[in-house]
Amino acid sequence: MMNLHQIVLGARVRTLALFVAPVAMGVAAAWHLLRAHGTASSGRTWLLAVLCLAVAAFLQIGANYANDYADGIRGTDAHRGGAGTVDPDDGHVPDYEELHAPVRLVASGVAPRAVLTAAAASAALACLCGLVATALTGHWWLLALGAICVAAGWCYVGGPHPYGYHGWGGIAAFVFFGPVATVGTTYVMSGTTDLFSWVGGVLAGLVALAMIGVNDIRDLDTDREAGKRTLAVRMGHTASLVCLTAMLAMVGVAMLAATIWLGVRGDDNPDIWWSFCAVVGMVAVELLGWFAVRAAWQGEHMRAMLLLSELALALAVSFAGFALAL
Repeated sequence: MMNLHQIVLGARVRTLALFVAPVAMGVAAAWHLLRAHGTASSGRTWLLAVLCLAVAAFLQIGANYANDYADGIRGTDAHRGGAGTVDPDDGHVPDYEELHAPVRLVASGVAPRAVLTAAAASAALACLCGLVATALTGHWWLLALGAICVAAGWCYVGGPHPYGYHGWGGIAAFVFFGPVATVGTTYVMSGTTDLFSWVGGVLAGLVALAMIGVNDIRDLDTDREAGKRTLAVRMGHTASLVCLTAMLAMVGVAMLAATIWLGVRGDDNPDIWWSFCAVVGMVAVELLGWFAVRAAWQGEHMRAMLLLSELALALAVSFAGFALAL
């Protein structure tokens, strides 16, 4: 069995912004759609929002445990114990990257069965929350989408043919942490979607893809040795960094364009508070994107990933501001 400290480490709390941001953006888009009908503040609406957040959280945590288990038993993490394996008595002074590297439980000696059990428990909780949300909405086809999400989390590096070992991990991150999370949340809460929710989903997906990109650049050499053909391994170090820069530039340009549009729109009764959130969030996205790109080019991968987590949250704040200022 794992202790509480190991459970928290295995959940990789620093990655959880990847699910918080797109779900929050989906909630904002749904609120925008529902507000005109006077149902945005109903108890049912808020309950569905909480359930969507819980589903995404447990899926993400379960996927983190499943990835730790699968990579651990395959030997991919053999030399990636992480921060928890740094020996303070060997005379070596760990740098920022070593201190903040994610701990791989199986590679650090935790029983694989315990990690697999944690993954299964998280997936079961996600399914339970999803079942409740489906029952409340009556959209039973959502169960099929939920099954696909669970399968995607496991098959990323688990099973006989993990797609994460063949360069599809980034695409999956874009899809499931982008349109699926954002547009799915909007649909569950409002029963419909709009262009606004789809744009938000694409932006959230680009940030998730950038996060996976930095992770794969960091592990490029060890992944190549382990036969894990990620996009970074296929493209090479420099090309991967160029793509990372381009993706974050697209997010930054989109948010700047949205701010300019909000300014020239000429609304006679703007919501000052949400407009303020939109602009401040946009500035944070621009600055965090710049620093994340610079950190990645300088080889400070863990710092870049932390900045991208903060960028995802800033994006959610800005997007919510745009949605609710209208």
